Amino acid sequence: MATSEILQTEQDLLMMSSLFDDSKGQNVKSRGFDIEKKIEFLESLAGKVSNRRTRRWLNDRLLMELVPRLNAEEIRGLFAPPPFGDDVPLSVFCMTNVEEWDKFRNIDMDKEASMMDALEGKTSKRKSCVDNDKVAVLTAWHRVDCRTRDAIRRNFLPELVNNYEVLQQTPAQHQCIRAFVKESDRDVLVIRVQDPFQRLLLHGVCEFYNLISVTTSETEGNKAVKMTRITKKKAGSTDLPNITLCDFLKMAKEGSCYPDVCTNKSMTELGNVLFLGALVRPRMVDAFTDTAFKGNPAAVCLLEEEKDDKWLQSVAAEFNLSETCYLIPLIEPANTNPRFGLRWFTPVDEVDLCGHATLAAAHFLFSYGLVKTDTIEFSTRSGILIAKKVPEPKVSNSQDDWPTGYSIELDFPVVQVAETNFNDVLAISKSLNGASVVEIYETSMGDHFILLPSGEEVVECQPQIDLIQNCPGRGIIITGPAPQGSGFDFYSRFFCPKFGINEDPVCGSAHCALAPYWRKKLGKCDFVALAASPRGGVVKLHLDDEKQRVCLRGKAVAVMEGSLLV
Repeated sequence: MATSEILQTEQDLLMMSSLFDDSKGQNVKSRGFDIEKKIEFLESLAGKVSNRRTRRWLNDRLLMELVPRLNAEEIRGLFAPPPFGDDVPLSVFCMTNVEEWDKFRNIDMDKEASMMDALEGKTSKRKSCVDNDKVAVLTAWHRVDCRTRDAIRRNFLPELVNNYEVLQQTPAQHQCIRAFVKESDRDVLVIRVQDPFQRLLLHGVCEFYNLISVTTSETEGNKAVKMTRITKKKAGSTDLPNITLCDFLKMAKEGSCYPDVCTNKSMTELGNVLFLGALVRPRMVDAFTDTAFKGNPAAVCLLEEEKDDKWLQSVAAEFNLSETCYLIPLIEPANTNPRFGLRWFTPVDEVDLCGHATLAAAHFLFSYGLVKTDTIEFSTRSGILIAKKVPEPKVSNSQDDWPTGYSIELDFPVVQVAETNFNDVLAISKSLNGASVVEIYETSMGDHFILLPSGEEVVECQPQIDLIQNCPGRGIIITGPAPQGSGFDFYSRFFCPKFGINEDPVCGSAHCALAPYWRKKLGKCDFVALAASPRGGVVKLHLDDEKQRVCLRGKAVAVMEGSLLV
């Protein structure tokens, strides 16, 4: 921490008369001397403080004194990447971006330190599992200059890097670098690149393949051009990594399996584990809706190793959503669909069945290209559950008019609805704020199943959450027939405060009980149901009486992604 004496001295210096006020007759020389004196003092203070925020503040003061002495060209030069070659106009990549500079200057150093510790811990933990391909590509990547690595990561242009590595620029010549490395009888490769940033990428690719690259100016007619000469080192390995730089960067950018690149598990792990330190990257997905911020949100976490239950529950409590689900890839039998382990956690406890989080997990796997089939199998507490991608073109003049694209259909077990021994209609009605109770049942999952006179009463119900929490059973499902002309068959809502969910916006497992109940009421097997919570959601249902299965169909929208640092 900075002492009070240091801060007071610095404040006294800063409160001096303006360094740029000419009213006292200061000439340019004395003005420059004062600026240098002030900068030296600020630099001396930076070495006497240990608090990060104070050091950052002092650095800001230093910049405030330094920048007014520079003209526009000098300021722009401070932030420009180093161009290779002379007399080349600055490209668009070299322009100063104030917003990006502010983001860089305001980095939370404590978070950065925690992230680095996590990365080091994960890397050391898995060091023994690294195979030869991973070692080769990481060794090649670390040969690249750190500033060039940063530039490549920030402005990754896959087509350009791939063009340097494996494509032919002209029909007559093999201009790609990988082919040049393989050719034993060729010592020099010349590539013409005029843009300075593109040359920066080219030099980075050359360093990746352990080559020497030098850019020179040459004259063609009356025009000066830049030519980059690439040569092989006399000493050093010329072995080609099996993974190209372009593939490596794509996997690192996605943080997971990249559909057009990853052809084996080793490459997938490389993008997940080695480059990103195996950080868990959760996605938040709104399920049973085609509109962001509607439907039921769920956090989806793809794990590459098993985590203990305490960690899983703590993360779910941190998200504080109705459900947080965890996926882990499983080794599937030959000639079967991809299979993942799937677990669901509320903020309070793990549950046996969850529809909307399963839909969110399937949407994540499909939309991010992590599976190449239209069917996924999930191994859960309720057995093997299947999710299918179902093409669903737009149908004009329809009440349930989905946008062009696909829906996801889940194959779930039926939840039985039976008579209940709890017949205290008055207590149930009171917990639902005086709603008229027509029938009371109980589901095999321990929820009370309440029929109200109409869908309008379902929408208008204002439950007393404290009273519901004191009722026996797990939670309360309320349902009622939909109004004529609404386009729906029935409305429903679900309240489960005992599991940390005052109201589940769209409960898929509740619809596994609603489908067989309304099958008896309406005499049909296909339904369009409205989850009448404030967020709302639409569930399309098909009941298979013979197999005792319910198919739930809906859409989902990914709205957020991030990284867990613990």
